[in-house]
Amino acid sequence: MADDTKAKTQDDNALVIPEETAVEFPELVGMIKQSHSMDDEERQYWVDVLPIMSDDQIENLRDILENEKKQIEEANKTYQKGMQETTDKVVSEFDAEAYKQKKAIRLKAENANEEEEKEREEALLNELENL
Repeated sequence: MADDTKAKTQDDNALVIPEETAVEFPELVGMIKQSHSMDDEERQYWVDVLPIMSDDQIENLRDILENEKKQIEEANKTYQKGMQETTDKVVSEFDAEAYKQKKAIRLKAENANEEEEKEREEALLNELENL
């Protein structure tokens, strides 16, 4: 049976967060919810033990979560920088004139193939009519 003296909230990630914990540790609860290294079961564990953790343990948890967040931000920046460099390289290496020339050659070849195909169709139709 639920304890009516402690109000609990359930967020979108299926975490059950006691109201007292949410009020006392709002920043840490937010960091736990946003952690990419934990699954929901691990998040729930940390939310549940927050009220009984020592100040040193809380500070260590905060440091770990902040470090994780920084590492993810740095990885995202590196990824974005790499993507931008790749895009810049492709754009700088793109030769519009060569592209237009290749496209014109390809279109000319396609048109020639279509003409040949039409001529073959006409020849076949003529043969069929002469039978």
